[in-house]
Amino acid sequence: KAGALFCAASALLAAPLWFGVLDPSLSFDACMGFLLAEYLVAESWLGPAVATLQGAVPEERRGTAQGVFAALTALGNALPAALGLLAPADLVDGLQISVAVCYALSAVCFLGAAGSLPEDTPSSSAPAPPQPEGR
Repeated sequence: KAGALFCAASALLAAPLWFGVLDPSLSFDACMGFLLAEYLVAESWLGPAVATLQGAVPEERRGTAQGVFAALTALGNALPAALGLLAPADLVDGLQISVAVCYALSAVCFLGAAGSLPEDTPSSSAPAPPQPEGR
């Protein structure tokens, strides 16, 4: 559950940062600062998302779940091709809006996933810590 909540927060934080990347009123250096912050926030979701996915499905179905996750992530790469159809004058607005909307939709999906997952508990499959030998 914590992983899904982290991913939702990451997506929600990334949306406004993305607007700063393409803000024409900002200097190039400021835009690059926004890009750095956006990358740090937006790209930190992958590990927790995969860990949450792997923890939520039975062991014998984890490969299939990971494959579906990878295919859906790859499908998201169709957005740049669709944006290429925009007129050059509309490209900045198209990028700002589409990426921010995708971040917001991702946050909604992660929040939905978090709502359907049980509370986090320590894993019972983790090996027990070594016990000191008796004296």
